[in-house]
This record gives sequence, structure tokens and C-alpha cells, in this order.
Amino acid sequence: MRRCKAEVEQTRQRLLDAAERVFSDRGYAIARLEDIADVAGLTRGSIYWHYQGKPELLEAVIERAWFPWDQLPVARSEAQALPDIASMAGVLGQGLQDTLAKPHLRRSAAILLQGHELRHVSARVQARLQGMQQRIRRYVSLVLEHAGAGRLANTEREAQARAVGVFMFGALSEALLLGLPGEHYPIGSEVERFILALLLPGGAGE
Repeated sequence: MRRCKAEVEQTRQRLLDAAERVFSDRGYAIARLEDIADVAGLTRGSIYWHYQGKPELLEAVIERAWFPWDQLPVARSEAQALPDIASMAGVLGQGLQDTLAKPHLRRSAAILLQGHELRHVSARVQARLQGMQQRIRRYVSLVLEHAGAGRLANTEREAQARAVGVFMFGALSEALLLGLPGEHYPIGSEVERFILALLLPGGAGE
């Protein structure tokens, strides 16, 4: 029984790996279950044994992806864990660099950023993307609040946090669109410099 369960899980992971690759390389809209089964070395019927169809398979692919920013502290009760602004810039920059450099995360990000195709496919996948964006903005806003001790108005903090999030996802989208290799493209340092220039004007080069 234990071996049977292990084999079932192994098959499921093969399907998820194949779906991740096909959705990323070809796009969700034109990807076929036959394509995924071929990449996995399995039959189309094996997909339906695990999942009801392509939307459920998509949700499983996205839900298993754990991005660096999924662990960012976003509650005031976690204020002790908040870094200063310069360190925050490094954390966000490195997180984006890791996402681009690690094949599994890179493919998962490429799938998530097909938002125009996915918004009518799965509310859970759309919520996953929005949740990540909101988590980054919340994290930046809390760091600013903690560092500024209330000197910035809420609206100004939120505007700066939104600008950071927009730049991060824009930089990631550009790198994915151009096929830039994560190990050679310094997306992390570019994001870090932008954040420092925005939030610590005059200190970005120090």
C-alpha cells in the first residue's frame, strides 16, 4: 500500500512537472492535455485519474510553487523581523533574481504572468497572483512605516509600495519575455537600485 501511494504521488509530480513546462513554453490557451501527457511519458487518461481537466491541473501547478516573497512578513506583530529600507531592497532584489534563475520558479512565474489568458480560467490562480502583489506592497509599506516612525502619510507609503511592486513585476515580465538567463541577467541588482533610488534618494549609490 505504501509503495502504491508513493507511485501515485510520483506520477502526479511527473504530470505537474510536464504541465508546468508545457504551460510555460506554449501558453495555457493552446496547451493540450495530449502535449502534457507526451512530455510526462504518460497517457491522457492518467491526467484525468488525478485531475478533472486543464484548469484543475493549472491550479495544482501554481499552488505548489513557493516564491521567495511568499514568506515576507506582512503583519505589524512581526515588526521585529522587518529590515531597514536598504536591506529590504536587497531581499526583494535577491528574491526576484532567484525566481528568474531557478527553472521551476521561472516557469511558474511565466505561467502566472499570462494573466490575460488566465483571468477567466481560474479564480484561484488569479487570486494567487494578486495575493503575491498585495504581499509585496504590504511588506514594503510596513518597512516604510517601521523605518519612518509615522513620518510618511499612509497614502504616500502606499503609493511608494505600489511603485515598487509594479517595477518588480515589470522587470520580471521583461526578463521572461526576452528570455534573459537568470544567471547572467542582473535583475536583482536593478530592482535593488530602483528601490533605493525611490525610497532613499541620494543614498542609492552609497
